[in-house]
Amino acid sequence: MIRVQEIIHSLEEGKWAKRIRGLVLLLLIGSLGLVYYLNLTRNFTAPEAMDAAQLARNIAEGRGYTTQFIRPLSLDILRQQGAVSDEELRSEFPDITNPPVYPMLLAGLMKVLPFEFEIDLQKPNEFQPYQPEFLIWLLNQALFFVALIQVFRLGEKLFDPSVAWCAALVFLGTELYWKFSTSGLSTMLLLVLFLALAGTLVRLEEQGNDEAPRGGGWFAGMALWAGALAGLGGLTRYGFAWVILPVLVYLGWFMGRHRGRTVAMALLGFLLVMSPWLVRNVQLSGNLFGTAGLALYSQTDAFPGDTLERTLFYEPSDAPVNGQDEIKVRVADHVGLWDIANKLKRNLRHLLVHELPQFSGSWFAVVCLVGLVVPFRNRSLRRLRVFLLMTLAVFALGQALGRTHLSAANGTLGELLTRSLGQGAPMTAASGVTGENLLAILGPVSFLFGAGLFFSLLDQWRMGLPEMRLAASTGLVVAASLPMALSFLLPHPHPVADPPYHPPRVKHIISLPGSTISAGDLLMSDIPWAVAWYGDRDCLWLTRSVQPDFYSLNDKFRPVSALYFTEATTDQRYVSRVFSPIESNWERFVLAMQLEGDLPDEFPLQGVLNDFSPGQWLLFADPVEQP
Repeated sequence: MIRVQEIIHSLEEGKWAKRIRGLVLLLLIGSLGLVYYLNLTRNFTAPEAMDAAQLARNIAEGRGYTTQFIRPLSLDILRQQGAVSDEELRSEFPDITNPPVYPMLLAGLMKVLPFEFEIDLQKPNEFQPYQPEFLIWLLNQALFFVALIQVFRLGEKLFDPSVAWCAALVFLGTELYWKFSTSGLSTMLLLVLFLALAGTLVRLEEQGNDEAPRGGGWFAGMALWAGALAGLGGLTRYGFAWVILPVLVYLGWFMGRHRGRTVAMALLGFLLVMSPWLVRNVQLSGNLFGTAGLALYSQTDAFPGDTLERTLFYEPSDAPVNGQDEIKVRVADHVGLWDIANKLKRNLRHLLVHELPQFSGSWFAVVCLVGLVVPFRNRSLRRLRVFLLMTLAVFALGQALGRTHLSAANGTLGELLTRSLGQGAPMTAASGVTGENLLAILGPVSFLFGAGLFFSLLDQWRMGLPEMRLAASTGLVVAASLPMALSFLLPHPHPVADPPYHPPRVKHIISLPGSTISAGDLLMSDIPWAVAWYGDRDCLWLTRSVQPDFYSLNDKFRPVSALYFTEATTDQRYVSRVFSPIESNWERFVLAMQLEGDLPDEFPLQGVLNDFSPGQWLLFADPVEQP
């Protein structure tokens, strides 16, 4: 009898009650995630997501850290540095753009789970969600659940269970993070790392002041872990590495007699994690962050849109002078200090006006910002607030300086994705869901301060009934989650983002039997990330000009077997792009091909596939003309 009573007590109030509630919550979140995935998601649309996925596949298949998405700028830098020969570049192209942690995590997942990369071309119009993308979504959903638990536990530690539940539910109901979880980007992993970093700093601060005394080794180990977390985040997204500055200031400011030891160990942990990869980048490219470090020059007058990564600056000379090839002009030679300053001012203004008021996905971001400047009695809260405000400042600076075409909502790619949502679907694509959005990483922690401010105001109203407090907090969660709830009531978007991404079409075009494209050939396209991911082919990004850039690559580096044009090129603005100052541009080339019906005699690709014209075209080497 006693045993039965113990079991009943455990199920009602003991440890099993918590486990059952946790299991029910997990099932509810999983069900919500599955419903969201089936109704409101499409195949990958972010170029960074497809780039990371194809890179992970190469790693999983034993090809090393090599990429099939080849940027002309990356080729430029690698050939100029000379650490890799042209012969090696033609066979295996090392990636010098993406940090390694997220692709390595995906590669491990591909080793464990049965990924099926083949696409059924027999029923292209009945294409279902791409199975590898579904498995990547499962990983990000798991990370989302881990982040949710971290938010709750941090809220319990700093506030109370009411604030913890409120913040966790607001996080769960914020559609921005659901979009990130289905986008294939590394943001969910960064959220987990940042929440772990915030929890580590809070624990260090508490133990360093009021709690039971700890030995110096414990503080050194925890600070080393904090630095390692910052380093892991920096190797997940380079812009995240800025967080080491607030970490060092926080430790030096609040750790009392342990400040010297903790600052030194945090910096050591950061460098131990980051340094091997940065040394590898320097050896290959001469730059700590490879081509990603040149994002500073993107979106300036000299390099609008995506032109920076598509431009060739290095030209091997037929007659080297003193054994050195010719370097035409470096990237930095085109951009002055004032150009960078103007980019910073322009992007900071855009950030303050449009992005900061909704940095965490909805109107609740304003409440969170107010909560970050309101003084709380809890010392740990006050000090964590300082850390978050410093991080907000450095992330805003890094996001403004590192902004590229990937964040331009009014670009051609963004317009195409908006159009592909379908008639009656939401009028805008997922704004802010890019790999360059650093401010969104602060959202889950800021929810704690917003919820804490809300409950502080409730306490001042002195509500006599506990039910009123519950009703008010429920109203807050419902209001914060209303945008996501309304998304289910709106017409649902098409599951395939067409144009420009239709996986069976991409696979069909590059596998065309009538062309001469084979598995080892090099293609060129305006959506090379999609060709690399869905088509599993080496693909160059469309050069900035036809002459001399295309001919230089085709004649002196590696022959281009096919050119794949999509609406990203064929659906451009007529005056500003077709008749741009660059006379030998691809938009004008395609227009002449469409109007005149033929190609220049000297052009090496004379075969034409126009089955999907006028939006998409494939040019390939005509088999008839092959020797």
